[in-house]
Amino acid sequence: MSLTTSDRPKSAGKSISALILFILAVVLTIPATIGQWGHQTLMDEDRYIETVGPLASSPEVQEAVADAVKDAVLDRIDTKDNVDKLLTGLFPDQPILQNLSAPIAAGINSGISSLIDRFVASDQFQELWLKLNIALQRGIVAILQGNDSGPIQLQGDEVVLDISSLLNDVQTYLVDQGISIAANVPIPETDRQIVLVEAPVLAQVRTIYSITSPVLSFLPALVAALFALSIWLARRRARMIVASGIALLLSGLAITQAVNAGGEAFVNQLAGSVFAPASSVLWDTLFSYLLQDGHAIALLGVIVIVAGWLAGRTSSARWVRGHLSRGLSDISGRLPEAAQGVLASAIVTVRWLIMALGVVLLLLAGVLSSGTVWSVTALVAGLMTVAQLLSVRPGQGPVAIEVVEIAEVD
Repeated sequence: MSLTTSDRPKSAGKSISALILFILAVVLTIPATIGQWGHQTLMDEDRYIETVGPLASSPEVQEAVADAVKDAVLDRIDTKDNVDKLLTGLFPDQPILQNLSAPIAAGINSGISSLIDRFVASDQFQELWLKLNIALQRGIVAILQGNDSGPIQLQGDEVVLDISSLLNDVQTYLVDQGISIAANVPIPETDRQIVLVEAPVLAQVRTIYSITSPVLSFLPALVAALFALSIWLARRRARMIVASGIALLLSGLAITQAVNAGGEAFVNQLAGSVFAPASSVLWDTLFSYLLQDGHAIALLGVIVIVAGWLAGRTSSARWVRGHLSRGLSDISGRLPEAAQGVLASAIVTVRWLIMALGVVLLLLAGVLSSGTVWSVTALVAGLMTVAQLLSVRPGQGPVAIEVVEIAEVD
């Protein structure tokens, strides 16, 4: 079908609009995914606690916390000096006994270390971990909102965690276990704070958050709408579907690569610190949903590419559709005559509605996963199959599955 002179500017305008919308969708895909992850994982207190709560049982985390507490407590107790004073007071005329202060002090320190290890493995620590992380999550939100008064603060380019509550609970625990000297240990402010990470760009992140936070939860829907509109307006819709799939595939791979590279940098940055043993576990747990999203988006991209190819006008796509059509026509002929051809006049609209349903289900899934993508894909394919069966009129015989009706515009 040839275009008239008046039709050509209109068609060109639609093509340009489709291209602009497609570019916007591509540009926003990664920010929308990361924003959705941040909104649901970091900003949502319940989801955040659900994510990091199990870390309290991680041996790596328990070791890191125990080491941090030991560094803060044992360095301040000065057990040897206290033992020296005790022995001198008890045996003032026996200098030789003073040589026993070092091994006695070592034994006491070992006992205190064992008590601290026992504490971080206890149910009491599990409860404290949850309280600490609730405060930490609120502190992250406060930092992004420009408030540095919480347990996690931005000091210059450093993100600092205040562990005062943890140290106070440990001191109480040690006193309850018979280490009464721990009650009088003064722990300076410098030992109450742990530098989690250096983040010179956090000021910019704050600015971005303040601008984007009102729309973070709507960005994925906006991106989906932009892709859908670009396909609707495109003259060669099958090609646009394939292009959208490629964009999703590359975005998913980019997210996956960024998470893995960020994890490596995070681990390297904490190397040599008390949190080094737990750095990998912390990163993998906190970013597990984002990594899962990346894999799911890449998989979705592959599925969309296949769908675009199948809807196209290539000889291979037509051959596949022809074989499918003959099989479905045979099945349709066995249906009750009243059911045959029910959707014949509305099949194009029904296909669009089924695809829209698939998009809605993916958006409602919240945290995207490969399993969700496969499930929704299976549902959409099943509904498409049923719709095709109900679109064949009685006695019509094999009819090509003209997905091209929604994929190509002349």
